[in-house]
Amino acid sequence: MSALINRVDIMKPRILIVDNEIDTQKQLKHLLELANFSVKCIQDGSDAINYILETIPDVILFDVVLPTMDGLELFRIMSRHHRTRHIPTIIISEQASVEDRIVALELGVDDYIEKPFTAREVVLRCRAVHRRSNGFLNQLVEEKIFLDQLKIDSSKRQVFCAGDEVSLTKTEFNLLICLVKSPNRVFARETLLEQILPPDTPRSSRRTVDTHINRLRHKLGAEGKHIQTVHGIGYRYQ
Repeated sequence: MSALINRVDIMKPRILIVDNEIDTQKQLKHLLELANFSVKCIQDGSDAINYILETIPDVILFDVVLPTMDGLELFRIMSRHHRTRHIPTIIISEQASVEDRIVALELGVDDYIEKPFTAREVVLRCRAVHRRSNGFLNQLVEEKIFLDQLKIDSSKRQVFCAGDEVSLTKTEFNLLICLVKSPNRVFARETLLEQILPPDTPRSSRRTVDTHINRLRHKLGAEGKHIQTVHGIGYRYQ
């Protein structure tokens, strides 16, 4: 019986909560375990990064304000490591302005939940980012893409230009994959944003796809010219 229980626990989506408020930890842990998630709580960003590298959780919820290492620095470290840059992330923080949410989303964070939160909101958002991530990763398993001087190793989420590795954020990588998997297809901004941002993202941030595209072009150097603007519509890879 115990072996069966352990197997069931392993099959549950694994969520890491990084928050230094014990009450918030307990509340989130209770809500998510009721929703059939396996939950681990950590208070400090430095401890969290070690745990993340060892276990590779399915979803990470974190506060911005943490001891030793703040949440955004934790996210930046994750984004630079090929084993962790794909993990879905959700910020849970005090009331923030639209600008704060936009900054986090532009960095590549998957979603943003404001305190106080409802049980239904937390569970639905965790399920949504986990589902989106699983669907996206299932398309990338063991796939390598070669286009001129551009090489993409999807399983490792690595990108190379003329043999040199290019460091992309999760959002930039997802945008690039969307474009190169359908060369010459014109993607509307809204279509691209559906791939990289949660559906309730503030409308004022909907043109942030332009910011991501500009950064992506810059990082790709000479290969960036293949990402073309289709005026009034969006972008294509040609």
